[in-house]
Amino acid sequence: MAHGFHHVHIKSPNPRKTAQWWADVFDAKLLPEHGAFCPVELDGVLLNISSVTPEEAKTMAQGTAAGNFGLEHVGLTTDDLDADLARLREHGLEIYILRDTPTMRMAFVETPDNVRVELIQPLT
Repeated sequence: MAHGFHHVHIKSPNPRKTAQWWADVFDAKLLPEHGAFCPVELDGVLLNISSVTPEEAKTMAQGTAAGNFGLEHVGLTTDDLDADLARLREHGLEIYILRDTPTMRMAFVETPDNVRVELIQPLT
């Protein structure tokens, strides 16, 4: 049985605003909205951003960008971490982990909907 990666799904109180944020900050391509979804494409990866239904809103827990069990973070590569961090700070994001290793530089940021994003700049 063959499998392939299809998408990451992000729940948001304001899907259009979140989709636009990904477009503004990470140059994601806005895709046509369908139903409750405001999808974007980021380097070939589909991010399905949707609102919550009234039923989900009754029981859905708030997200957290802190380390946790389950989906821990989305990892993106970059060829210029310093430029990305400067741009992210301009958008009001706090950089909360920054590490250098012999093979890469990395930073973690929290997006507006509590999605943790790791930016990785390979050094090789």
